[in-house]
Amino acid sequence: MWKSWKFWAVWVSILCFIALLTFGFTTDPKNVPSPLVGRTAPDFEVTALNGRQKIRLSELKGKLVLLNFWASWCQECRVEAHVLEAFHKKYGSETEQIKVIGIAIQDTPAKAKAFARRFGKTYFLGLDDSAGNIAMDYGIYGVPETYFINPDNTIFYKHIGGVTTELVEKQFEPLLK
Repeated sequence: MWKSWKFWAVWVSILCFIALLTFGFTTDPKNVPSPLVGRTAPDFEVTALNGRQKIRLSELKGKLVLLNFWASWCQECRVEAHVLEAFHKKYGSETEQIKVIGIAIQDTPAKAKAFARRFGKTYFLGLDDSAGNIAMDYGIYGVPETYFINPDNTIFYKHIGGVTTELVEKQFEPLLK
């Protein structure tokens, strides 16, 4: 029986499957490298959820930018909502050192607005178009994902998953004057 090629083919297949599972369980799905890190951030223009203003990323050259992709249906986005708002109040609205931008993807305007109200978001929030062009330009795998952009519009860090206060402050600390 063990001299048969079918016997060995089955065992080799089983061992390959086990090796694949072992590799999969030891790999952190949030540690996905981005080809955009070190490159100029893709430019975009987005209208605020309230419909009163537009923002174009290229017009923010000279400022630090925290760009967060989120969705109202995302559980982890709910967890990080307070972190981003507190960060905006500390570095955005009070000192204008860092521009915080949130772009909702795969969402409806009504649900995104309700989410913003529920979590007291005061920083700039927009909604990606129905085709998801901004998210595609950034290669978004899921939400939340956050991009850290320096004053020359170069992405210097990308984080997949919810951010913490420690994480955002650590990333921007060397760039704050």
